[in-house]
Amino acid sequence: MVVAATSSTAFCPPQLRDAHLRPSAYTSSLLQLVTEEDVNTLVDNAEELWSKMEKLRSEAKDLSMQAESLGREAESIAVIATEAIQLSVSESKLEEAIVSSQNLSLLGALLDRVKRVTRLADEIEIRAEKAIVASEAALERYLIDFPSEEDEHNLIPDTI
Repeated sequence: MVVAATSSTAFCPPQLRDAHLRPSAYTSSLLQLVTEEDVNTLVDNAEELWSKMEKLRSEAKDLSMQAESLGREAESIAVIATEAIQLSVSESKLEEAIVSSQNLSLLGALLDRVKRVTRLADEIEIRAEKAIVASEAALERYLIDFPSEEDEHNLIPDTI
């Protein structure tokens, strides 16, 4: 006896299965077909992850540009402050040195943020790629489980 269920994991390798598609305990030994809804869910998940990754990459790029600009500014202020202090020490020159030091501190924090955002984007990209593979595998299985009428017609030999 063959029983069809609506879960999508029967023919997907374990590493491609998503938790929301796992069969329940009572259906684990039943034939489980990949439905169109299952494929759509996997595709939506892959698209969502890819979108998040693109946003994070864009944020990292913007932060990197800010860091580059801040770095140039901090460098020029540091040079001016160093030259001014070497000539003579005054309150305004010390303030320039403090501003330079603060800019360098901000630059360090900004670079740390760029690093974190880039790392997160890398992790999400890996998840997105896995989700794409899972959705492609589910689509292939769906096309096997639910062939179109044209596909079924091609399997029946013409007897004329």
